[in-house]
Amino acid sequence: MKVYVVCDLEGVAGVVDFKKQCMEEGAYYQQAIRMATCELNALVDGALEGGATEVYAWPGHGAFPGGVDVEHLHPECRLVMHAGDAGPAGYDESFDAMFLHGLHGMARAGNGVLAHSFMPFIENIWLNEQRIGEIAMNMAVFGVHGVPTVFVSGDQAAVEEARALVPGIEGAVVKWGLEEKEKLGALSVRKAVSLSPAKAQEVIREAARRAMTKIGSVEPFSLDPPYTMRVEYTDKKYAEWALRDPGVERLDDTTTTQTRNSLLELVF
Repeated sequence: MKVYVVCDLEGVAGVVDFKKQCMEEGAYYQQAIRMATCELNALVDGALEGGATEVYAWPGHGAFPGGVDVEHLHPECRLVMHAGDAGPAGYDESFDAMFLHGLHGMARAGNGVLAHSFMPFIENIWLNEQRIGEIAMNMAVFGVHGVPTVFVSGDQAAVEEARALVPGIEGAVVKWGLEEKEKLGALSVRKAVSLSPAKAQEVIREAARRAMTKIGSVEPFSLDPPYTMRVEYTDKKYAEWALRDPGVERLDDTTTTQTRNSLLELVF
């Protein structure tokens, strides 16, 4: 069975500071991506134990290396490289399941440790009138190909968000948000309680193994075309920037809308 893993960084255990851990120039960025890679390797172990025969992973955090330390990658994991961070690449209907690793809650998610939606200057996104974040969008693009999302790891907000969309999904919670510490645009930085990296890897490995048993019973998350996306930005300058793309219209100073026939045509 073929498994595709969509990877992010903000939902990894021990990652709580956006500037120091999630940006390439941050003092602890290299440590953060090593921890993310160890979690990914545990996920791969669990998936293989559960019956996976091929595992592919797309590192979706920023530009290369995308939040994964390729030198320490699991030997049985194939890495989708140099594809940028605009969305996963190399997937199709031949995959049996999609796994979400290291995800975070959408902007304004309650108790989200590093909650945001794609970029810190986006306040809200609605797709066909459903408020979404990165979790739903990734689920939806795989759903177009009939591929179900059966696993998610990240903070509690991320797992709860995924379960609201796919009730049967297997979740691995590795940290919990406390009170808000600061705001970076629409990105919420919270104090947090985190599992140790070793314990998080153990939880992820077991959850990934269980997730393999969900293949065939969990339905793909999908939305019917056409796709109308409404985006609310933190400042009108970002809405003005979005208007450069054909088909994007302005609703008010900070909000735009667009309608496309393909999810991959949506822009923000």
